[in-house]
Amino acid sequence: EAGAGSKGARGEVAREGGRMSVHDLRRVVKQISPHPLFSSKWFAMLGSLQHMTDTAVHEQKASATEEGPTGSGTVLATLWERNELTIRYLLEEGKLNLCLRLMIDFKEMQRQEMFAQALAAAKAEQPQHTFDDLPTIKVKAALYEQCLGMLLSCAFSNVESLQTLDMPALFEHMGKTLTFSLTHPEMVRSPDADRRQEVLTLHYLAEIFLKIEGLQEDRILDLVSEHNVVNLLLDNVTIYFNEYSVPTKEQACMALSGIFATEEYQSSPDRFLATKEDKKKLVNLDNTVFKEQFPDYASKKKVRPLLDAASKCKYQI
Repeated sequence: EAGAGSKGARGEVAREGGRMSVHDLRRVVKQISPHPLFSSKWFAMLGSLQHMTDTAVHEQKASATEEGPTGSGTVLATLWERNELTIRYLLEEGKLNLCLRLMIDFKEMQRQEMFAQALAAAKAEQPQHTFDDLPTIKVKAALYEQCLGMLLSCAFSNVESLQTLDMPALFEHMGKTLTFSLTHPEMVRSPDADRRQEVLTLHYLAEIFLKIEGLQEDRILDLVSEHNVVNLLLDNVTIYFNEYSVPTKEQACMALSGIFATEEYQSSPDRFLATKEDKKKLVNLDNTVFKEQFPDYASKKKVRPLLDAASKCKYQI
């Protein structure tokens, strides 16, 4: 039998709770649309989105250990060589940037506390439809964010996805999300925080800079500067580091280290850490969080650009 997330002999892909045919998987990908929030079509799409995300996560786990054609134990290099069909279909059907736009619109409504207004509009549009109560709908809204967020996370682990992504839209979204989290600690401290955008954004950034050589570095660093990403990262890590899960702690540090490793940062560090106060944030983290997080040579080696940037800042404050 095929492993979880792989294509089986009958053209099936494994997902939690059963199997979905390849045909059905492509069909549900094609059905992703900007339906009005809380409309009957939106709720129907949420069910499909949940199945799609389960499949994508299982496929990604399988690909992490999948061997190349030689059986050498090396992970297959490109998305097209691996059995990550969900993400491949998202790209082939032109749905990846739509998923990003759906997330951006959803989070904007959340920040503006417009869920009740959206529900009222849906009820007015479909007076014959039976709706759940608001607390239940809020649970489904959280599920929608988590599914979309994890689907994007799976996609961003592939450089092919990042190469087709609307980077200006993503960085604007991440800047707003990291700003919002500073005044809304409940987003980071909730039991499902690892699937919320306020935490997943750290993972997105780590993936981008892990794959920066396959992307347009100068364009991306312009967006980092424009949306004040370095300072927002430092502020979030300062406040929430002890709240983060172990993987998120690592990803947050990898995101910062990835930025500091770029030629753009190396040549113009003051563009990203403009004031003494900015530099103090990094030095303070180095004196507290980083010393505990990276106690030995092997761990320090993973984030050497981060630690080097902190050391240089010590002489500038």
